[in-house]
Amino acid sequence: MADQTSIGRAKGRLMLASLVAQLALATVAWAGTPTNSVVPAAAGATATQSDTVAQLQKEIESLKSAVNTLKAHQDSAWMAKQRAAEVRAIVESTLKESKKESQYLDNPIQAGYDNGFFIRSADKDFQLNINGYLQFRYSYAAAGTASTPAGASSAHKNYSGFNFRRARLILSGNAFQNFIYCISGDFQTGISGASAGSNNAFAILDTWAGYKFSPMFVVRAGSMLVPFTHVEYFSSGTEFPDFAVVEAPFDPVRSDAVDLDGTLITHKLNYEIQVNNGSTSQDNGAVGPGGHFGNRMGVYGRVNFAGAGKISDFNDSPDVEDNQHFVWLLGAAAGYESQNSALQQTTSNPGLPTTAGNFASYTLNGGLVRATVDAHAKYRGFSFNSAVYYQHYDNTPVATFGYSSLGELGYYGEVGYFLVPHKWEIAGRAGELLFSHTGQHMYEGTLGLNYYIFGENAKIQTAVTYVNNAAYTNTNLGTTAGTNDWIGQVQFQFKF
Repeated sequence: MADQTSIGRAKGRLMLASLVAQLALATVAWAGTPTNSVVPAAAGATATQSDTVAQLQKEIESLKSAVNTLKAHQDSAWMAKQRAAEVRAIVESTLKESKKESQYLDNPIQAGYDNGFFIRSADKDFQLNINGYLQFRYSYAAAGTASTPAGASSAHKNYSGFNFRRARLILSGNAFQNFIYCISGDFQTGISGASAGSNNAFAILDTWAGYKFSPMFVVRAGSMLVPFTHVEYFSSGTEFPDFAVVEAPFDPVRSDAVDLDGTLITHKLNYEIQVNNGSTSQDNGAVGPGGHFGNRMGVYGRVNFAGAGKISDFNDSPDVEDNQHFVWLLGAAAGYESQNSALQQTTSNPGLPTTAGNFASYTLNGGLVRATVDAHAKYRGFSFNSAVYYQHYDNTPVATFGYSSLGELGYYGEVGYFLVPHKWEIAGRAGELLFSHTGQHMYEGTLGLNYYIFGENAKIQTAVTYVNNAAYTNTNLGTTAGTNDWIGQVQFQFKF
């Protein structure tokens, strides 16, 4: 547009110069005729001179008219340019104000799949991630003593059935760049006695909001996992349909809490510190094997260190990726829960020994101290996972053993190996639960065979578990307190 305007102006100047030149030549020609020269007395000479002057005047007037026309055109073009500049300024000002008022509405929306479905703005200041997974299983459990599990027939002393172990929908993401959030729920059913699917329910699980000041400093508040056992962080990525039986009494699961976490060394070292309402106080509203303490003030902290590889290499327990370099991670956590006030809820904790040689639930009326260390490694289809747990109960009923406190120790180790990389895996696990001041203990052993259809996103798992002298009853795990249990499980997992 600027080039066309310049060409137009150049043409106008040339036309004006041409007209002026013609006018000057005509004037010179007329002026060059002497007034006192002798003119032949030919007929009509005076008339011809008059005609010439008149013609020149006529041409001058025509040239003046042309000059005025060109000038008018130039003035009009200048005015149009000025108007265009004014209109452009008004439009730019309006667009600027509009963008200021609706700065997040003119941002293109992106959608797709990247380890979950997502919808986000192009600058990623706003993002919604949609994830979910379901675990549908068949379980069979047989008790090996004369006692009959609740709901089982006295003739068979067993129970079996289909159920959803987990059926979860998870919404997470960020808003205004640094505000983060997560909302998750579980459409689960459970086995109650001999009947499958009798506990149909929907429960809100991890539901929190927070602010990311930096990768090293993230603050959250709401219902969330308690940073203690490592297994809770990959509940959809295990080598067996369920966790170790010896792990459950130590697992705080989730609680209403305020949480601080961050990454101190990228991919290598992270931490999490949490103040909460105590173990399993927000675990689907159900009493877990570790006890539903409810209104108990708790403080927990955990650190993870990846000495080789990255922390993200251990988002699941098997070596589905077939790591070609040896990677390993160490984790440690500790927690304390206080119950010294009459206003705090007093509930019982199952799985503690009695003087009769079996197990029972005790009412807790004192503090609880917990600690754990765990180790994990992967290399070319081989995986190793282990953990040691310890917890100390203060003021457990003195009359039981004559002591004012009781210690509980649990440990397990598991190995897995892909016979066919990325597809077929065999796995084994062994563990023990034991107590101070008493000889009671519980053993477990598990063998499993897994087929990965599409990594962790679609897989079939099978496992056979034997538990000697089960310390507690848990229908998800298939244990019955005081019995020797054989438990078989087949589970299909779908995840997105």
